[in-house]
Amino acid sequence: MNAQIIVEPQQVEDPTFGSGETRTARALMTNPTTAQFAYTAELYLGVRVATSGIKNFVITAGGSIYVDFPIIMPIVDGVYDVYLDVWSEGVLLAHFKATEDVTIVTAPAIDIGDITW
Repeated sequence: MNAQIIVEPQQVEDPTFGSGETRTARALMTNPTTAQFAYTAELYLGVRVATSGIKNFVITAGGSIYVDFPIIMPIVDGVYDVYLDVWSEGVLLAHFKATEDVTIVTAPAIDIGDITW
């Protein structure tokens, strides 16, 4: 039996984040087969401008699990496509593009040192 996967991403209210912020994306993964499989997944922005790194997990036959993908946002402002790739035994099962892009913005900030006369 060949591995299969169903990906159900979780929606966010406002996918606008600060540059360099650490955020966690979550996706519900379902194994629609009658056998247990080991999977590998990676969530990334743009052309791998930022990545969650590789996540390994196992889903029992017919089971579902939430998989978290911590990721550090890029430091360059812009709008980034969000992708999730899932493999099993080296075979790409899903190349998922999220319906929402991530927007990175740098908020104004200032540090003030001592005031001297």
